[in-house]
Amino acid sequence: MQRFVLLGLALLTACATPVHQAASPVQPSPVYVFEGVEVFGSRKVPKGKLLEVIGMPAPGARFNLEKGEFTPYLMESKPRLLAAYKFAFCRYSMVAYPPTRTFRVTVDLVDAGDEWRMPFSPAPQGDIPEPEGLLTAWDEYQTAYWKLSREGAVPEYGKSKCHALNCHGGFDHPELAPLEQRFMDGVPRNLDTLVRVLREDRNDSKRMATVMLLPYINSREQLVKLVLPSVRDPYEGVRNEALRLLGTMQEGQPRVIIPLEPVLEALWYPLETDRNKAAWALVHIVETEGAAHQRQILDKAGAVLVEMAGMQQKTDAEPARKVLAILAGRDLGDDPAAWHRWVEQTLGSNSAHR
Repeated sequence: MQRFVLLGLALLTACATPVHQAASPVQPSPVYVFEGVEVFGSRKVPKGKLLEVIGMPAPGARFNLEKGEFTPYLMESKPRLLAAYKFAFCRYSMVAYPPTRTFRVTVDLVDAGDEWRMPFSPAPQGDIPEPEGLLTAWDEYQTAYWKLSREGAVPEYGKSKCHALNCHGGFDHPELAPLEQRFMDGVPRNLDTLVRVLREDRNDSKRMATVMLLPYINSREQLVKLVLPSVRDPYEGVRNEALRLLGTMQEGQPRVIIPLEPVLEALWYPLETDRNKAAWALVHIVETEGAAHQRQILDKAGAVLVEMAGMQQKTDAEPARKVLAILAGRDLGDDPAAWHRWVEQTLGSNSAHR
C-alpha cells in the first residue's frame, strides 16, 4: 500500500515521529480510530515492558488527526521511554488508513550495542549542480501529480503509465503527459552527472529525486548496479526508494538480478520503511529461485522475518510471511511462535539469531 508523509514531529535527535497516510483522493472525516501500538527491534527489553512504559490510549479510542488530538500522547510517551531505557535509535511512526479511518503507531528501536544495524555511509558533503534542471522539473511534476491525485483526477497510485522502468505516479493526465519527454531524453544524456548527485551531493532531497529519475535509463541490470550503494545511504528516503527499486527490478524476472546479501542486511535496518522494502525485494528473489538459499536467508535474517510475520502492521507482516511460506513450502499463519519453531528446526542446532 502506498503511503505519503502528512506530518513530522521532531521530539528528540534521531527520534522524529512521521505520520503516514494511505493515498486517497477523498478526504472525509478527520476522525480516526486508534488500533494500537507495536514495538519492533529491541532484543534486550521484552515487548511487554516496553509497552507498559510507552503507554497509549486503549485501542478503539477516536481522535481528530487534523487537529493533532493524538500528538500529546506521542510527546509524553517518547521522553518517558527514553528515560527508562537506553537506545541507539528510537522512532515513533504513525500510519493512517483512510479507507478504514484507522491508524496505528509503530515504535522502531535499536538497542545500545546493536549499532551494527545502522551500517550507513557517511553523509555526502558535495554540491553537484543539477543537469538541465531535471531535478527541479521532477519536483514540479510530483507537485502537479499529487495535486491531481488529491482531486481524484488520476488513477490510483501505481496504476498509471509511464515510459520508465518504475513509475512514481504516471503521466496519463493531459496536464502531465507533456512533462515526461524531458525525463526520457534528459536522464540518459546526463547519467554520469546524476550518478554524481546520487553519490556526492549533501542535499537529501536531490539524492532521493535522483533515485526516482534513474529508471529512465531503461536497463534493469544497470539500474540495479547504480542504486545498490544507496541502500546504505544515511537518509531514510533514499534508502526507501533504492530498496523499492531493487524489488521492482527483480519482480517477474526469470533469473535473480539483485544481490541477496544487501537485502538481508537491510532487513535489520532500524526503520519500518527499510525492512518492508527489503522484505518485498526478498519476496521477489524467492519467488524467482524458491528455497535455493533457504539456510542463508534463515541464518542471516530468520529472526527478523519471524518478528515481522507476527506484527499487526500489514506492511511488515505480509512480505515476511510470503518469504517464510515460500521457504517452508507452507503457510504457518500469523503465529510467530510457529514460525520460530520452524526456523529453529530447519537450522538444526544453529541459532536463527544473528
